[in-house]
Amino acid sequence: MFIPILFFTLLGLTSSWLIIHLLLISGFAQGGDAVPQHHHTHIGVIPRIGGVGLVASFTLTYLLCFFLLDASDNQSLIHFAVFAGGAGAFFIGFIDDLKPLGAKVKLLAQVIIALLAYQSGLAIERFTVPFTDLSIELGMLSMLLTIFWFVAMMNLINLIDGLDGLAGGIGLMLMCLLAYLSIDKGAAFSSILSIGMAGAIIGFLFHNFPPANVYLGDSGAYLIGYVIAAVSLLNSEKGAVVAALIAPALALALPIIDVCFALMRRALQGLPLFRPDRGHIHHRILGTGLSRRNTVLVLYAISLFALVGGLLMFAQSGRYLPIFMGFAFVLLLLFLRGNKITARSLQATLTDSFQNRQDTRNALYLKDWFIRETARADSVRHLWSDYRFILKKIGFCRCEMKINGDALSFFVPNTPHDSPEELHQVEHTIPGVPEATITLYADKEYFSETQFHLVCDIASEAWAKASLRWNLLNDCPMDLEAVAKNGTSYRSQKARSLYRPTY
Repeated sequence: MFIPILFFTLLGLTSSWLIIHLLLISGFAQGGDAVPQHHHTHIGVIPRIGGVGLVASFTLTYLLCFFLLDASDNQSLIHFAVFAGGAGAFFIGFIDDLKPLGAKVKLLAQVIIALLAYQSGLAIERFTVPFTDLSIELGMLSMLLTIFWFVAMMNLINLIDGLDGLAGGIGLMLMCLLAYLSIDKGAAFSSILSIGMAGAIIGFLFHNFPPANVYLGDSGAYLIGYVIAAVSLLNSEKGAVVAALIAPALALALPIIDVCFALMRRALQGLPLFRPDRGHIHHRILGTGLSRRNTVLVLYAISLFALVGGLLMFAQSGRYLPIFMGFAFVLLLLFLRGNKITARSLQATLTDSFQNRQDTRNALYLKDWFIRETARADSVRHLWSDYRFILKKIGFCRCEMKINGDALSFFVPNTPHDSPEELHQVEHTIPGVPEATITLYADKEYFSETQFHLVCDIASEAWAKASLRWNLLNDCPMDLEAVAKNGTSYRSQKARSLYRPTY
């Protein structure tokens, strides 16, 4: 058994690493991620073509199944659906990596892929209570749960892809778990796919581990998520939800908890639920001063601990699972105590959040208005005038901006703009603008520290997105002396001519 495992691991590793390496040296990847993202942790432009290497390995591994397995095992509709769905998930992400499709379009495409998988036989048909013989037929819920399973897995992997090596490492752990479960069941097809994908992710991590040369991209994240969801269902007993599904879900405890907290946090703060932010667990660990590499290693350790819990679903019929869950609960209590999270602090946070929701909404409206005004601005200095306007409206009393060695600043008279003990202060770097920083100040009397950092993030995001739009519209970098080019139509030129900055 060792020889086949080694063969498919090396096959996936070599093909994935080689494809990505050839893309990098050929220059194909130079346009893969031309737009820096405001909430990403990496610095600079990193191509998002890791998924191309993964799909190449996935395809090669799948095709080899036709030569190594007999016809009765590898030519069923359900196995064709595994490959077709994985390829579809990859292409949706690949198109989005090149030109953003929008959240609604991607969600609709994911639902269609999941529905086709369900119709092909990859379905959750029954719920079997672990460690018992009780089985519950799901009936009409079967289709809904199957679609939710596929969509959730694809997006979970994508949502944790915010730090070099993180999504790939967690995906590798899941593939190893699925390979173990497949081999334990004697399922040759799912064993080969899991081992091949594990090798492919290892090859990708050679390029992605901090500091990364390549990112996974939506294409790779969706592919990994779909394969995890599909192989889990292949390992289930005739469509029954047993440990074959629960174990991968338990191993994904870190991203699941992180996403749940993110949705709760955004709802309380008055933010759109799917708006990126800097509150994810990897952002918080980075904030303690750890390097990107050490942060990834810490998150690997947490995920590995959760994966052990998934394996305990099988060991001794789950006898050790309660001990594991008890140990995990103790660790959670220690975490809450170490971060000084108490019932009183949670109550204060809730009260503060509800009081500041309107301030957050107001800041978001002003940000959107400012970004739209970029299309009408005739110069960066006039755009700066509008930026001062929205900063004042949000509640900042002072701002200092530096772009490529030049500096701009303003303060609001009759405010404590020069009294450090009365002010909150934070500095943000602006992705996509050379040597650009924004330092913002606000009165402590009007903003809690949490709310101040939130509106600062919105304000810096406004300038970052406006600068990206300026570059797109005017084909020139944003510096303080930049002037907009003439409009390409009468309507656009009229908008520029009628533009009146807010002084």
